Amino acid sequence: MDKVKWLLVGAGDIATRRAGPALVEVENSTVVAVCDISRERAEQLAAKLGAGEVYTDYAAALTDSDADAVYIATPQHTHIELSLAALDAGKHLLCEKPLGLNGAECLRLLDAARRSDRVTSCSNYRRLSEQYKATEAMLRRGEIGTLTGGWAIYSTGYHNPGNAPISRALGSSRIKELGFYLIDIAQSFLGMPSTAMACGSTISTELMNDVEELATVVLSFPGGAVFTIIFNCTSPGTRHELELFGTEGRIYWPQWPPHANGPVVKKTGAGLEQIEAHTHENWHLPMIEDFVDAVLTGREPVCTIESATKTEIITDAIFRSMDSGCVGPITWEG
Repeated sequence: MDKVKWLLVGAGDIATRRAGPALVEVENSTVVAVCDISRERAEQLAAKLGAGEVYTDYAAALTDSDADAVYIATPQHTHIELSLAALDAGKHLLCEKPLGLNGAECLRLLDAARRSDRVTSCSNYRRLSEQYKATEAMLRRGEIGTLTGGWAIYSTGYHNPGNAPISRALGSSRIKELGFYLIDIAQSFLGMPSTAMACGSTISTELMNDVEELATVVLSFPGGAVFTIIFNCTSPGTRHELELFGTEGRIYWPQWPPHANGPVVKKTGAGLEQIEAHTHENWHLPMIEDFVDAVLTGREPVCTIESATKTEIITDAIFRSMDSGCVGPITWEG
């Protein structure tokens, strides 16, 4: 194989603005088919991407298209079944985040992925951002000593492209949608947490149904590290920051994709250093590049189904804590 041929499933906001353009811009990658329940929407996106085939029936698209890989860009509650069908059809798989509605169904997909010889991934473009890569390199070199914790904040106004129904049952919780990346970064840098504590509230029930607009999450890790995440969707404007604490310094992200594209700041006893870290303006493109290379070379991609499943297991514990008012234990058997 010298080129990855894609079936893009879902022709909504993320497929139109980010994923679709990245799939055709990356070298050795092309979209051959688009599938959506709306033929009109699928035809419009197919024309934009130069795809020759349009489907409204997913099973037919898997059987009849010439695709090697499937990109799932549909609503969250459909991800697992569509992904399992793609693997059953022998396709490589890249699914949008969050991976599923809960950890249990994600474990089903993880089991199928481990038994498959296909390349599998869950969309997590922040792991391919220059901010993440610069930080990972500094931590690997021990530049801020041993990690002891950190914090992140995601504050943004109400945003619901397409006016899709919002409810926790459909997977549209802010903690799942916005928090996926932050929880993943915490477990990527600090390991699997042992407990979660969380408190959340819904102010605008007419807009948000039962989905939290304000939440604070505290993740505790074996060895004593603590990471705190603050969510706010009640105020205009955006604040999207992260800081990691180490025994010999700190690493701070003042602004990073998708809302800005700034530097990484390192603070140690020697002073303050600003490291330029500018990610491609289509945040999805580096992730697609990595996945295409993984398919063509037979290696594992940076963003794995396992890491996405870990994030869902942690998220389950966060919701249990938020609902009960008690600490939520986290168990990962590997």
